[in-house]
Amino acid sequence: MPSRFVSLSILIYWSIAAFCLLTREVIPELTSGYPPDLRSITLAAISTKPVRWSIQVIDDSRFPDVRRVVGEAVTEIKRQHDGWVALTSRVEIDAGGLLKGTAFLARPSLRLGVDSLYRVEPTGDLQSFEIKVKSRESPETLIGVRGQLKGKKMEIVCKGPVPLLNKNLTVDYEPRSVFHDVLGPLDRLPGLHVGQRWESRVINPFTGQVDSVRVEVARKGLIPWNGKQVRTFEVVQHTTPFAMRTWVSLDGVILRQDVPFPFVRLVLERRPGEEDVPPSTRSLVPAT
Repeated sequence: MPSRFVSLSILIYWSIAAFCLLTREVIPELTSGYPPDLRSITLAAISTKPVRWSIQVIDDSRFPDVRRVVGEAVTEIKRQHDGWVALTSRVEIDAGGLLKGTAFLARPSLRLGVDSLYRVEPTGDLQSFEIKVKSRESPETLIGVRGQLKGKKMEIVCKGPVPLLNKNLTVDYEPRSVFHDVLGPLDRLPGLHVGQRWESRVINPFTGQVDSVRVEVARKGLIPWNGKQVRTFEVVQHTTPFAMRTWVSLDGVILRQDVPFPFVRLVLERRPGEEDVPPSTRSLVPAT
């Protein structure tokens, strides 16, 4: 039998360890909830109808509400009978209009398309993805980025018209973690709470670069959307040297995404449809 002193020491040690575990692991999850992952994102999508996004440019940062439309994105979630889910997006963008007013405008009109496909297995793990950048004037793929999960690694291959774009990458993959490209917005981010933090991977379809970004639910606020003031979570994605911001309704529906590119600042705004309007916006007064 251990002495009373040893027994008391074990009890104190166990109490401290249990307290540390509770405050570090359990209490934050009870108060903030688990961050969204691919499984919760795909399960939260109620409608399988396509969602349309307006791609806009802010010419003057002093007037962020004054924007030019330069393209459109269409995203869709396709559920299969075996439980797999396909996340697709199709982007049409006027590169000439995008670079209007910058020193990089080479042609007054050049339409680019970015098509992406992400295949998610029933467990919520991303098994593969494919992104193709094309000129709508030619059927050939200008830049192609492919990813395939092998074990706990995502193997990524990028091919382009210049040697700089031809690369092979291997990155660690956490179960159910989110990969997405900057021009193919996600449909929803369910279960958000202010203070949540997690990491995700963002792919630049024009360079094949994959960045690990720190994501934080920074605050609640109001934004104008569909003629109303909508209460949202502001989600910030920190990546060098920029920060992307996403505004998500309290129901988890993504309404707007601010994507800073070099020399231009893009806004992807969800176009309202009957199936897209979050319930929390229906009783709000029109914006003034």
